[in-house]
Amino acid sequence: MNKIIYSTIVSFFVFSCNTKINNEITASPTTKRIDTSKSQIKSIQKEKTNRILIGTKIDGDFDGDGKDEFAIINQTKQGEGNPVENGTPDEYTIFFSNKTLKPIIIGCCAAQLINEGDLNQDGKEDFSVYQAPMNGTVYEMKTYSLQNSNWKQIIETFLIPTAHKELNNEELQKRVFLENNTMYILKEDPNDENYKLIKKKIKLN
Repeated sequence: MNKIIYSTIVSFFVFSCNTKINNEITASPTTKRIDTSKSQIKSIQKEKTNRILIGTKIDGDFDGDGKDEFAIINQTKQGEGNPVENGTPDEYTIFFSNKTLKPIIIGCCAAQLINEGDLNQDGKEDFSVYQAPMNGTVYEMKTYSLQNSNWKQIIETFLIPTAHKELNNEELQKRVFLENNTMYILKEDPNDENYKLIKKKIKLN
């Protein structure tokens, strides 16, 4: 009699364990139904974060038509000799995948583009050009916006002394920014021997 009761209890316990394991497998995250609406949102977010925002080629909606185009820097003229000694400097030009956007000749020398977002809040994204000098370590920063089908420099050119230190992408992206709908740039304090960065309010051209 005791053996029968014991066998019944063991069988019930084994059945209960198997049932629990099966339920856990069914509830596993890998078998849950995917919420398609959330999946689409993540996909859209992923596409946005995959945009190239800094480099010799960047993405952006520079004409405000709701579609991204890309801007790319190409060398369009090979220099000869030393430009300081009557030589000819290299020439670089910014081209756009949307051929209705006019190229911008930026001269010498190599440069990087930075998508700044819509600084002047006109529905079009703006971009900066961070460009090396022919000689020395003082770079230039210029910012452009498309206005009436022409490119306009909306922030006066400012200098960035690098002291032979290469600025990383994060540092470059912080140089021009909006704060409470006010435009600022970060630039080196010329009165500080360590070139401490100061925030300067800018009026857009």
